Amino acid sequence: MKKYLIPIILTVAIIAAGAVILTLKNNSEKPVPIESFIKESHTSDWYAHQADLWEQRINKKPNDDDAWINWFIATRNKIIFKNQESKKHSRQWQEEDMDFTPLKDIAARLAKERPNSFARYYIDFRCSWEINGYECEDNMEKAIAMRPDKAELYPNYVSYLLQKDNDELMKKILRKWYKSERFPNTFISYFYNSLAGMEPNGILIVNGDIPVYSTLLVQYGMNKFQDRTMICVSMLYLPEYRKKICRQLGIDEFDEPTVYDSKGLREWEQNVFTTIARKTGCPIYFTSMMAEVPQYDMDFKSHLYSEGLVNKYSLVKYDNLAVKRRNFEEVYKTDYLYDKKKKGKDTYEAEEAVNLNYIPCFKSLLTYYRETGNQKQEAKLRELMTHIVDIYVNMSDDERKYYYDEIDR
Repeated sequence: MKKYLIPIILTVAIIAAGAVILTLKNNSEKPVPIESFIKESHTSDWYAHQADLWEQRINKKPNDDDAWINWFIATRNKIIFKNQESKKHSRQWQEEDMDFTPLKDIAARLAKERPNSFARYYIDFRCSWEINGYECEDNMEKAIAMRPDKAELYPNYVSYLLQKDNDELMKKILRKWYKSERFPNTFISYFYNSLAGMEPNGILIVNGDIPVYSTLLVQYGMNKFQDRTMICVSMLYLPEYRKKICRQLGIDEFDEPTVYDSKGLREWEQNVFTTIARKTGCPIYFTSMMAEVPQYDMDFKSHLYSEGLVNKYSLVKYDNLAVKRRNFEEVYKTDYLYDKKKKGKDTYEAEEAVNLNYIPCFKSLLTYYRETGNQKQEAKLRELMTHIVDIYVNMSDDERKYYYDEIDR
């Protein structure tokens, strides 16, 4: 069984952001570059139409690498969104849910017509990453060397390098990515705060595109908190990444799962986390954005303590509210929530939704301030929460009222 970094955030991003699925426009006869799910999303019909247009472009200009890549991604998104529209899904998809034969056909045609091209190397990587049993020569580093400044593919470059033994190249890409301002400052600032509130040498457990890229951009784009270790849950299912993480932590490699149903995978993940905590002695944290946590056993969850934007795993009870208070009053930087100029060159549908996490994460602290009569800090935190709701554009009146009521409750 293979899990994927790239699509794993899809359901979370779309549902959390309340993403508006855009309808097909009749006047679109020119193919449109296909953006990331978390940046913008469309219907399967829209992606199908774009796939047809990009295929037509390739038939006219077969040497256009970008056309091949857009054709591939549009076709992939068509398959995934068609599947997502047809039935309800859990947080992850397995290959048997979808027929990726059209992607294999594109890769086969490309290998025949342009065997040594950037597009061929890149699409082979995408197929091997997302399709069980797809075998090909690993030429992704050649692809990166051919087009090292292709900013829109930096996420894929980093996803590939994250599991490889080429951290220097990954860090170089991350520095360029950060300087390009092609990733929202909202996400980077959120995970800056997450890392800043952790103890030195802490381990942050994350999952999905936004947490992974944001954390790495803080560490190697901004050169901050490099003593902390980030672990991506979905990538732990990849043997190469699993070996790399265990080597970095200085522990023996743990076995892969033996039971591949939902319960078995959750138990395996929990065992991995507790083993890492026991063998390393390092503090373990989970991002508040991690959708998997509610699915873990009650016993495991009873050892998670909210410190703000992260939950710390601890077998010993402690005053986590005091830590949360320190993070809000002294550690977290929240000016970015008010500064429109710091949003970056690209905008993503999920930006405003990510900020909403501040409300449940700090609701207990707001209650504490109110009950202890700390009017100054209560007013400050209440204003922050209200502002986050106020600036959320794509929110219904009922949803807005719900959040206002939660703040006042």
